[in-house]
Amino acid sequence: MFTDRPLRIEVLLNSPGPHAQVRILDPFLALKQLGIDCRIHERPFRFSQCIRPHSIVIWQRPLPQSQLMQWEHLQWLRERGCLLLTEWDDHPNLFPPPITTGLHKVRMAPLEICHVIHTSNRNLANYLSQYNPFTLIAENNVKEIPSLNIKKHKSKQLRVFIGNLNRSNEHMAILDSLNLWLKREKNLTIIVVSDRKLINRLPPERVEGYNLLNYKAYRHLLSTCHIALLPLKDSCENKCKTMIKLWECSAESVATIGGPCLYNSELRDESQGYASSISGIIPLANTFAYDLIKREHLVRNSHAKVISGWSLEKQLKFKLWQYKALWRIRKSLDGQLVDRLSNKNLPCMNKHDFIY
Repeated sequence: MFTDRPLRIEVLLNSPGPHAQVRILDPFLALKQLGIDCRIHERPFRFSQCIRPHSIVIWQRPLPQSQLMQWEHLQWLRERGCLLLTEWDDHPNLFPPPITTGLHKVRMAPLEICHVIHTSNRNLANYLSQYNPFTLIAENNVKEIPSLNIKKHKSKQLRVFIGNLNRSNEHMAILDSLNLWLKREKNLTIIVVSDRKLINRLPPERVEGYNLLNYKAYRHLLSTCHIALLPLKDSCENKCKTMIKLWECSAESVATIGGPCLYNSELRDESQGYASSISGIIPLANTFAYDLIKREHLVRNSHAKVISGWSLEKQLKFKLWQYKALWRIRKSLDGQLVDRLSNKNLPCMNKHDFIY
């Protein structure tokens, strides 16, 4: 019996796009540069062609047509000595309705019928543990961190960034305050990405509107801004989000105003960029707009923090340790998987099917 098989990772990228850069491409390409045998595959997938025996298989957002299909995928992998990790980085209720409906139709099979859920933060892991008690938390980190840029904040022109996906309700909640701010402050420009509803309700001469950008273009645009607004209503679903947007703003020397959900401890620690209500977002942003010393202090603190704690470079060795640790206990994980699924309405699984 071989117990010293080397670590190999196969990543199945089911949902490519800008969001996959930080979550999938950056960390796993970085692991490959460390010498780890890691490959990334984009759909459509043929297991027999892209998955090698005795690998950790990290499948991003699988959407099987049935429980049985997910079971068949898992059993095929088990018979080749593979671990299946379902990569899931958001609360199920926050996906588009067809996806959420489909997940309930198959009784959350991608989350339940796998060895481990591979997810992005503690709150989300706690929520998803109702489907599978084994979770691996791989936090999102920032790969590219340019040098601190305080000089841009000397400009008399103020560029305010709003580029949060799936937060249209929050954006509409600050719309009236935004328009009043624009009337008062003639040197203010609002930069909006991927929220056409908000773009259309702001004065066209005072707004720069963009469709969804690729990651490099998004980071470049963000780097031209001075303040970013991250309004987020308090809810169970929103508490399961990650703070990657905050880290990206910090990396680009942008002062971030966020809240009331998710950003409490981080923004308070950095220098009070935290708003305790949605209605407090614009007044607080206005304070930082006119208090340059306070804004620079926030920018310096947050930039230093992302370098020291949330850069991919700092976290990469820990990520590697996690995957190696998981691989060492693969036989135990598979045995517990078989026990856990034994009382489900599924075909029988046997522990000896897993070729350790």
